[in-house]
This record gives sequence, C-alpha cells and structure tokens, in this order.
Amino acid sequence: MFEKLLTSIGVGNLTIDTRLEKMTFNEEEPIKGKVIFKGGSCDLEVKYIELSLIERVNNQNEDSDFSEFDYELHKHKVNQSFLIKKKDHQEYEFEFKLEQIEFKGEPDEIYLKTHVHIDQSIGADDEEKLSIVR
Repeated sequence: MFEKLLTSIGVGNLTIDTRLEKMTFNEEEPIKGKVIFKGGSCDLEVKYIELSLIERVNNQNEDSDFSEFDYELHKHKVNQSFLIKKKDHQEYEFEFKLEQIEFKGEPDEIYLKTHVHIDQSIGADDEEKLSIVR
C-alpha cells in the first residue's frame, strides 16, 4: 500500500524510453519507433499513450518570460490500456503518418514528445529530437 502511495507522487514510478526507427524522416513517410516501458516499484495500469510531434519555435515577443514555445504539429493517441507489472519490461511499437503539417519556421527543431497517462499517478514522459525533410 505504501509503495502505491509513493508511486502516485512519482517515487519508484514507471520509466519510459522512446526510440525512433531513424532520426530523419521524409515528410511523406510514416514516423516509426517504439516506447520501452520499465516497471517501477508496483504494478501500474497505463490508460493511454500520447505521441505529440512538436516544433520548438523562438518566441519573438520581447515581453514574454519564455524564449521559445512548442507548437504542436501532430498528435497520435493510442487508446489502449494495459498493465505494466512491477519491475517488468515491455515494448510498444508505433507508426503514424503525418497529415498536412504546417511548420511555423524552419523545421530544424522538431521533437516527438511521449506521455504515458496513468490514473491517480504521475505519468511518464520522454522527448526525442528528429528531422523531417520536405
């Protein structure tokens, strides 16, 4: 019971590592890769996985506290729940096609953000840099 409480605030929680099939993709080809799950100190049920392709853009607003912001180009959501057992390792392969994305600037700061949603617990996140050739 105490382990679940600690996990709910992020101590001993699930970790993830997103690995792309390659680092450079053509605009017409699908983005492929896998999410590697490493179980924490107790069993956790993953509710869904969200993969967001983002462009990191320099903020031109001099009054802002932020020098850059993230512009979401595409979101891919996997509505599949599954259980990650304590200390277990699992992999989930993904593939999604980009549909008419509009870049805000030069597409050299592109990232794939992965967020794993877990009920009543802090989710797990990862981020990978990639290139898209137009």
